[in-house]
Amino acid sequence: MQSYWQHHRIGPYPVLSGRHHADVAVIGAGYTGSWLAYWLKDSGLSVVVLERDTPGAGASGRNGGLLLQGAAQLLGESAQTLGQAVAVELWQRTRQTFNWVEELSRRHALDYHVTGSLYVGGDAGEREVLEATVDLMNQAGVAARLVKRPDQPKSIQRLGYDLAAWFPDDGMVHPLKLIEALLAEAQAQGVQIYSHSGVVAGTEHSSGVELLGENFSVYADRVLIAQNAYVPDWVPALTGLIHPVRGQVLATEPVAPLDHQYPVYADHGFNYWHQRADGRIIAGGFRHLDLTGEVGTELTLHQPIQARVTQLVRDLVNGPVTVSDRWAGIMAMTADHRPLVGFITPRLGVVMGYSGHGSTVTPIAARMLKDALVDNTPVFAPFAAERMIPPQESST
Repeated sequence: MQSYWQHHRIGPYPVLSGRHHADVAVIGAGYTGSWLAYWLKDSGLSVVVLERDTPGAGASGRNGGLLLQGAAQLLGESAQTLGQAVAVELWQRTRQTFNWVEELSRRHALDYHVTGSLYVGGDAGEREVLEATVDLMNQAGVAARLVKRPDQPKSIQRLGYDLAAWFPDDGMVHPLKLIEALLAEAQAQGVQIYSHSGVVAGTEHSSGVELLGENFSVYADRVLIAQNAYVPDWVPALTGLIHPVRGQVLATEPVAPLDHQYPVYADHGFNYWHQRADGRIIAGGFRHLDLTGEVGTELTLHQPIQARVTQLVRDLVNGPVTVSDRWAGIMAMTADHRPLVGFITPRLGVVMGYSGHGSTVTPIAARMLKDALVDNTPVFAPFAAERMIPPQESST
């Protein structure tokens, strides 16, 4: 089951064999592992990245391609749980992602576009959060605004949402092209990247961590696990704190231009869509129709949800569509919708649990783990892993 994005091939990268040593081993080469490799490229440490498939084969290459400021919760909602000052700081940190991606886009063809986005609200509680979010953004100098139904594009008016919020700085990026750029720059600085080199066992010792693959071993001073929903396989103590769930997405054949050329999020962020420059519509969502069924790490298509996403696109274009690709991706959710970042043991670091907003949150979370490793910098408290699990003495 291949996503639309995965038609773009990355690599090839070699397969690892033999015995090796490294200062840092990164397990996984999706968004998290690629950003870690990018941040570590200038650290002076020897770094090896071990990917069991090909870079971006997992959830990072199976998302909707959106790049939206903020974490999973809207700013107005996170202000209620974190307090206004901390919530605004968190939101401002995610805005740094756009600067980093913009810088990369000057050197690589990322298929990156800043278009703004529209968040459409359904129920009264969601509308209150939208109003609070716009107010906080305005106070911070961002020209967000509310958009009532008569002022929405006609295609969105047909969906029946009374209120929306316009966020001017959001956009879209091709996830595989971004991963490709990150790994290319890391590799150019000496980071060693291997595909089809899955780690099957690991043992932590007082002096380092021994990782074993089918035909290789790596002894590393530190290991950073970048497998998001699969991290509990390595750290059993995280079982129950990270919840893997499936998201259903599709891509259509090119259709006539919609009356809005920017990403749209709807229904508490469950549903989303955007039209690409080639006329294809990428759409996903409706997990809330089967919250108990769309759990786990198995990549399967949920046919009723896929049918509902298809109908959403038909409603947008007000006519028939032909679907070219259907896929699922595995997300890792946390109870407070914020990632877990930090060292679980003295030699084992994790960064995971983006709750559906990995495209924007991953770069800052990976940077925090890199800073904790290289400079012993404390992790931003709302993301710190110890808020949910105390550091362990050792792990296998």
